[in-house]
Amino acid sequence: MWGDPARLCQVVENLLTNAGKFTESGGSITVSLETENSDAILRVRDTGIGMAPQAIGRVFELFTQLDTSLERSQSGLGIGLSLVKTLVEAHGGTVAAHSVGLGQGSELVVRLPLHRGDT
Repeated sequence: MWGDPARLCQVVENLLTNAGKFTESGGSITVSLETENSDAILRVRDTGIGMAPQAIGRVFELFTQLDTSLERSQSGLGIGLSLVKTLVEAHGGTVAAHSVGLGQGSELVVRLPLHRGDT
């Protein structure tokens, strides 16, 4: 894979930080990496608070906080996932969020192109 190692690490860090903020003690966060066709696929799943279906489309918007009931110190500024999207797209990839609903956890999926050959 071609990419900026510091920025790709920042993507992973932001995804894990986000999952940790919204997963209670005793919950779980699972990270997996696989290849599919010519892409690397990174999945971060958690058993946290999840997202309402109508909110999933807004999760990558700058300064968006889906759960405003959390204290500002716990919920953050709403920058992390927007930055993830920007960095992933700068590397030619995509990012998507999935959740069955509130209380059902969530999954964020990053898809990045793999470099093949000598080009």
